[in-house]
Amino acid sequence: MSQAAVTDQHLMLFGTITQCFAQHEVLMQEIMAAVSGADVTSIRLLTGGLSVTQRRDALFNLLRHRAVPFNQVDQIRNYLQILQTYNALRHDIAHATWTEGKPKNSIRPLWLSHGPIAAIKPVHDTDGDTKPFIEDDDDKATYALDDLREIGVNLTKNCAEFRAYLTKVDLMSTPAA
Repeated sequence: MSQAAVTDQHLMLFGTITQCFAQHEVLMQEIMAAVSGADVTSIRLLTGGLSVTQRRDALFNLLRHRAVPFNQVDQIRNYLQILQTYNALRHDIAHATWTEGKPKNSIRPLWLSHGPIAAIKPVHDTDGDTKPFIEDDDDKATYALDDLREIGVNLTKNCAEFRAYLTKVDLMSTPAA
């Protein structure tokens, strides 16, 4: 990690984004507890080692099994979509070192500077359909402070609205003592 590239502000925003993911995951666990009749601590123990995607999948499997109304499931899916949108960023925050990006005053995960600049084109078209060739795009993983700030604000707002919705439809578990 380049000391000049990653500032205290970046680290603060990384923390905000990571904490927002954790808050969304807690809400998923609380829904699972409420819908299943289990206590939150048991659900946390059962799902603690799962990724965000695995936790979301477990939640939707449970919601289908417990016959939660479709409109509620759709609304929950809408609130959780933001996690899919920013999951690659959260992964990079947790598992990558960061360096200066382009444009100036932006940062990017260091893994972008290793390996080939572009993906390898397929030699054969095995299924008879032409597949699109997509080159690596550094811009998709390069973030200015304003980008990270906006993502943090969006995640925070979504979490608050999600919690309010769950309270309104009574899908919140009573917190374990």
